Amino acid sequence: MFDLFRSREKSVRFLLGALLVLVAASMLVYLIPGGPGGPNVSGQNVIAAVGDDKITTQDVQRAVQNITRGQANLPKGILAMYLPSIVNQLIEGKAMAYKAREMGLRVSDEELGNSIEAEFAPELGGKFDMQVYQSVLAQQGLTPTAYENQRRESMLGARLENIEMQSLVVSDAEAKAEYQRKNLKVGLQYIEFSDKDFASKVDKNPAPIKAYFEKNRSLFRIPEKRNADLIVGNLTDFIQSAQVSDKDVQQQYQDNLDTYRTPERVKVRHILIKTQGKPASEVPAQKAKAEDILKQLQRGGDFAAIAKKDSEDPGSAAKGGELGWIVRGQTVPQFEKAAFSLKPGEMSGVIQTDYGFHILQVEDKQAAHTQSFDEVKPQLVLEAQKQVAGDNFKKAVDAARLEIIKNPAQAASIAAKYNLKFYKVDGMTTTTSMPDINTQPELANAIFAAPRGGTTDVVSMDAQGKDAFAVIAGIAPAHNAEFAEVQNDVAQKYTTAQSQKLAEDAAKAAAARARKGESLDAIAKSYGLTVKTAAPFTIDGAAEGLGAASLVSAAFNDNVGDIVGPVAAQEGQFVCRVSEKIPADMAEFAKNKQATVQSLMQQRQGLEGPLFRNSVVNDLRRRGKVKINQANLSKMIESYQS
Repeated sequence: MFDLFRSREKSVRFLLGALLVLVAASMLVYLIPGGPGGPNVSGQNVIAAVGDDKITTQDVQRAVQNITRGQANLPKGILAMYLPSIVNQLIEGKAMAYKAREMGLRVSDEELGNSIEAEFAPELGGKFDMQVYQSVLAQQGLTPTAYENQRRESMLGARLENIEMQSLVVSDAEAKAEYQRKNLKVGLQYIEFSDKDFASKVDKNPAPIKAYFEKNRSLFRIPEKRNADLIVGNLTDFIQSAQVSDKDVQQQYQDNLDTYRTPERVKVRHILIKTQGKPASEVPAQKAKAEDILKQLQRGGDFAAIAKKDSEDPGSAAKGGELGWIVRGQTVPQFEKAAFSLKPGEMSGVIQTDYGFHILQVEDKQAAHTQSFDEVKPQLVLEAQKQVAGDNFKKAVDAARLEIIKNPAQAASIAAKYNLKFYKVDGMTTTTSMPDINTQPELANAIFAAPRGGTTDVVSMDAQGKDAFAVIAGIAPAHNAEFAEVQNDVAQKYTTAQSQKLAEDAAKAAAARARKGESLDAIAKSYGLTVKTAAPFTIDGAAEGLGAASLVSAAFNDNVGDIVGPVAAQEGQFVCRVSEKIPADMAEFAKNKQATVQSLMQQRQGLEGPLFRNSVVNDLRRRGKVKINQANLSKMIESYQS
């Protein structure tokens, strides 16, 4: 059993990342300074405090980084809007842990260690690596102690909330009512008034179209457009011409000889039947399952196909159990011993580890050896060429830009001189797809920020191996369009708007006629339409031809023969008649009761959870246990707005 917190000599491979979710706009706001006394929130880096636990600017910045990871272009102004919500959530986490400790709840070192092991053990069931653990934490700006405190705090809060949620009860009557609601089926007859069916009835004379334009001029504003000379450099154009000597490549090989020493390794697949996290009473059944799989394999079963179907290792099952190459010291001893004792093509018996029962198949095996210079030379030459090309590439782009700034009229010839590509892009908007590089928001933003005649900074597109910059050749300011400029667009928008109105008016008139007793068939015929049918569906299902059942939710409370609508859908209006209602089969309730109760519980927990957390924070705030340093928070928000 992993024992990280009882012995620092044991190690962990993966970091449990605390992923923050932005709070909804409706969340209660806690950012109200506390009363006299209570926590000390003095200090230039302190944003808030819950009891003795402080929330610092570094904590908030780390939370922002977690949220924005992979979203480099997210405007800082947006982050400024969310900062109070982020602080609220950090306060909430500490408040829940504070309240849990007040109630005598604790998370032991063993529970903490087991939690990390159970959730983030390597796919192979292998060793934890303390150095990797510490390295990942360092990248997040965390020490092991700080991280472990955060994880313990999170577990305490979850434990407190679980206790509260256990007090929720679903009665038999509530479960039956919910089962009846979710399994009641409704059938419909309906007339569809599609917008496109009324397009031909729209008055397309010039006068109403021009009047529509005059009334809606703001819809037809011409955005700013720019003409730009675009210069693009591609790293691949520099690689082939990069000159490297055999002497340099040989020296690179000698300097990095250890890199080319390959330890003994095996390429292996496995099938895992897990026992970790399951009661001891289930172990015999899991072993029997593994032994049955082994028999299938021994009878000629396809290892990859069976792994995909039966393996309980989420990381490798979808790949047919493929783990790739492994070396000694990478996996637990039992797994390693079996893997390295087999020959290529051989299969193990059932091997037991702390994670369950494994069946291994070795695909290939390599003895420890050092690759010769001739073996790695092509790779070394290519790497050296890339390095030289990278330097030449950056120098060429920078030199070309400096020359073009001095003589923008010669941009095309200067680009060619430095082995770069030149394109004229006229009439571009911020969303225009640019030649060779497609849509690049960072470059587009730079183009639209530069003055006429200006040259943008170089924008690197590392994923494409390209750099680009642009010279602004002309600017056409945004302006309200004249009718002649957008006549076709006006006609299209006018037709669409009028078609929608005609469909809405027809549907309203049809619904009124139906409610007075006229048949749907007669009404449909008068419009040249037909009556369609939606087979019975449940409230969580979909009405054939209409869409989600939620569009016609009123039908579930109406009687057979009642009229529903008009109902607005994506492409038109519907007038419906309830043609049948099929009650839930209560004879099936008993076997579905547990699932119904669980569904209701999840709904209630989703509603009660936020309210409970809010009540905990508000209680501590009233008691003076939660305080905000409003001045520091305001400064931090301002730093994101600037």
